[in-house]
Amino acid sequence: MKPRWRPVSRERAAAIVLLLTLLGIAAVALAQEPETAPATTAPVVTAPQDAYGLWVLAPPLVAIALAVLARQVVAPLFLATVVAAYMLLPCRPPDAPFAGTTPVLAGIRLAVEGFVIGGIADPSHIQIMVFTLTIGAIVGVVGANGGTRAVVEVLARWARTSRRGQLAGWVGGHAVFFDDYANTMILGPTLRPLFDRLRISRAKLAYIVDSTAAPVASLVPIGTWIGAEIGYIRDGLDNVRASAQAAAEPLPAFLAGMNEYQVFLASIGYRFYALFALALVAIVALTRRDFGPMKRAEWEASKAPPGEDPTEADTRPTGRPWFALTPVLLMVAVTLIILVVTGWRGFPRDTELSFGTVRYLLAEADAYRSILYGALAGLALAVLISVGTRTLSTKATMDAALEGMSQMFPAIVILVLAWALSDATQALQLGEVVGRELHRRAFDAAFLPLAVFGAACLVSFATGSSWGTMGILCPVAVEVAARLCAGLPGHEALPLFYSTVGAVLAGAIFGDHCSPISDTTVLSSLASSCSLEQHVWTQIPYALLAAGVSVGAGHMLCNRYGQPWWVALAAGVVTLVLMVFVLGRRVPDAAPMTSSDDATLPRQGPQDPLTAASPTTRSRTP
Repeated sequence: MKPRWRPVSRERAAAIVLLLTLLGIAAVALAQEPETAPATTAPVVTAPQDAYGLWVLAPPLVAIALAVLARQVVAPLFLATVVAAYMLLPCRPPDAPFAGTTPVLAGIRLAVEGFVIGGIADPSHIQIMVFTLTIGAIVGVVGANGGTRAVVEVLARWARTSRRGQLAGWVGGHAVFFDDYANTMILGPTLRPLFDRLRISRAKLAYIVDSTAAPVASLVPIGTWIGAEIGYIRDGLDNVRASAQAAAEPLPAFLAGMNEYQVFLASIGYRFYALFALALVAIVALTRRDFGPMKRAEWEASKAPPGEDPTEADTRPTGRPWFALTPVLLMVAVTLIILVVTGWRGFPRDTELSFGTVRYLLAEADAYRSILYGALAGLALAVLISVGTRTLSTKATMDAALEGMSQMFPAIVILVLAWALSDATQALQLGEVVGRELHRRAFDAAFLPLAVFGAACLVSFATGSSWGTMGILCPVAVEVAARLCAGLPGHEALPLFYSTVGAVLAGAIFGDHCSPISDTTVLSSLASSCSLEQHVWTQIPYALLAAGVSVGAGHMLCNRYGQPWWVALAAGVVTLVLMVFVLGRRVPDAAPMTSSDDATLPRQGPQDPLTAASPTTRSRTP
């Protein structure tokens, strides 16, 4: 009897490819063992860039390929670190740590103890992890005491027409700026009854919620994203400094006195996709024009009778807007004060103060300490408000804080593994190899941001993970950009460098925004009671339009033709307006809401942002 062959599943195929990849890379790495010198001389150690050449790209490529196959990033990041560790074994001196064990065990120990645990032990990495947990706790507390939802409800009661309803969603997305998950799960359930009464489709609600979640959270200097973003930038800058020191070369002049927080702030103007995605939502809301499948969804909703969304009984406490606003304002104030104080200590006393000195203050400031203590102050005030107003008991407040922290644990896992891979690629001298090859092939630095943006878009869409994409690409992009721009004048090098960093961080948002396996895409459809298929299908034309304008009016105009970032942004917004008028068609307005309609809107929705069901695929989780 013939055996019956069964088709191989995606998971088994990924496992087979992974096993073959690991065996192949390990064999190549161990085959690169340098020739043994005579016993009377010191052993010769071959540098990784000389031993492997472009093969040093293998670990990040393995991470990308496995992430695409497995549709998650935790295991690929770790396995790519293991691959890098095995490649490093022949290039280490005999007295290096873990050299006394067998090659198989030495590679595993180097990956786990040298890179993973070594990355965790970094003091700045510890600060980022504590900050991320603290922000998660704030989100949990202000969500449980009803403060965040109260802010959104104030906006919802201002909206009486379809245009105002959509603008209320857009403004609400900016109000809940500190976390994309909280943004999605608060806006969706709160605005859904309003959108139903205004005859706005659930697909439009899901699009507005999704388009103001990750783009907003990635841009603000206070929130759950900034710790990861400045951490990835710092890793790249550390790689540049370490490479320059090892090669006894000067640091590129334009990087002198620059820190990761300064790079983060300077790159905001170059994150064209995130900015244009936000602008497109406002343009569509103001013009009431839609195109693609969204036009049909809006037309059908406008012809339907006003929706009724019955509200379930909710025994959770009713919050006040200031419950959420005051902790956030205190967090911002403390962060700014510590930034100024720590920056002022290293600032020359004989320098005349001016607006331009802000750049130098930021360069000398302690960004990690500032955001850490700002977050701790915000958490302390949020706890005092919840307990002091008797909105929550002490136990309920602590439970909410711990629940919020638990939501950030998957993000910390990705952070740790991304740090490990970054350290491993630095040891492999990846930046030196790529920079040398690009110089040798006369690659035009003006096209680097565009190439990086395209790569980040593809990886983030295929994996559905914005944080995983940033962890893989950001340190490498920073190092390559520093090398390519090293020979340029400062006024040319800085815009290209900032644009490259912005291209990574914005390109990673593309997949988080519209990939069907992204967490915020799934959460947006869930919170808006819209099917995932309809949400993805109606949103993709808008995402592609924003991405196309980012390439043409953003990266090409700014980097290829040397225009300032604000000119590129202005040209992009004008282009978006024209495209909406050319492609879009106006949908008939529904009748305005009356005061009696307003009375039927729920004071509290049945869903809580921390306890609502969540999908299995998350942009910050496997």
